[in-house]
Amino acid sequence: MKILIETPTGIVRDTFFTPENVERINALGTVEWNPYDRHMTPEEFRDALVDVDVCFCCWGVPAFDSLVLEKANNLKIIAYVGGSVNHFATDEVYNRGIHVLTGNEEFARSVAEGNLGYIIAALRRLPQTVNEMAADGWQLTYKRTESLLEQNVGIVGLGTISRYLISYLKPFQCNIKLFSNHTTDEEAAALGVEKVSLEEMFKTCKIISVNSARTPKNYHMISDELMGLLRPDCLIVNTSRGSLIDEEAMARHLQAGHFRAILDVYEEEPLPMTSGLRGLENCILIPHRGGPTTDRRAAATRVVIDDVIAIMNGGTAKYEVGKARAATMTHI
Repeated sequence: MKILIETPTGIVRDTFFTPENVERINALGTVEWNPYDRHMTPEEFRDALVDVDVCFCCWGVPAFDSLVLEKANNLKIIAYVGGSVNHFATDEVYNRGIHVLTGNEEFARSVAEGNLGYIIAALRRLPQTVNEMAADGWQLTYKRTESLLEQNVGIVGLGTISRYLISYLKPFQCNIKLFSNHTTDEEAAALGVEKVSLEEMFKTCKIISVNSARTPKNYHMISDELMGLLRPDCLIVNTSRGSLIDEEAMARHLQAGHFRAILDVYEEEPLPMTSGLRGLENCILIPHRGGPTTDRRAAATRVVIDDVIAIMNGGTAKYEVGKARAATMTHI
């Protein structure tokens, strides 16, 4: 079996393709590596896929379109160690019957963990307290802090990340409300959550976590009007994509003290220094670090390797992504 690893040289490749993972891949067949410190051009990728059975890849891989697949005479599996496959898994891929695998499950576990950490950090004012102690030595002025225990928490969107986040919130005895167009009341009840409208969520929840996929339909789904329903003690957390929130409207609300936010993603990244979100006491800004922690990257690759082995042995992959599901994943 011939295997191509398209991921360029550098820290991303080193952290996903650890020595243990490389040893397992080497045991599967002949392995060729991207020799560059950049992704291959579509033409280079096309030529490299000749006789390749399995292609391992990660963030930034060129789309597997008709040009790239022109010479892919043996390609059976695309083993993507990242999350969403929407940006590269074209109709051409599915028309050829190529298996599309993803490390999305491991990504989701880690992102949900980060999401939970962000909520607790914001409620307890941990970033501000750290900064105050660094500046003043010991901050004795009372500042109100809050617990996650028994809070009303709203979750926008029900994907893999949200499912993990729901399970992580359960020990805190939270009352969880869900907005999802693709979930029935019965499915929500089975998860132990209540399905509600966005309007009800924004009127009744203390904490709102935005976890929907970025699709054209979801652009600015968190609107000026919705944010106007929040109380000053409410908290919005966004670890999904910045375009889900009307960022300009959010900046105005935060500047007026209408609620609080902890944000990991933005409409424009890096966040411009001129952004109205900067310099606000009630807004914690994080530079897109909500993804899987460095140590969990190897785990994402490990489950993808497991699925490659399962398919090659005539079995069923655990984390294969079909065409319909790919269409609902975040558009990168």
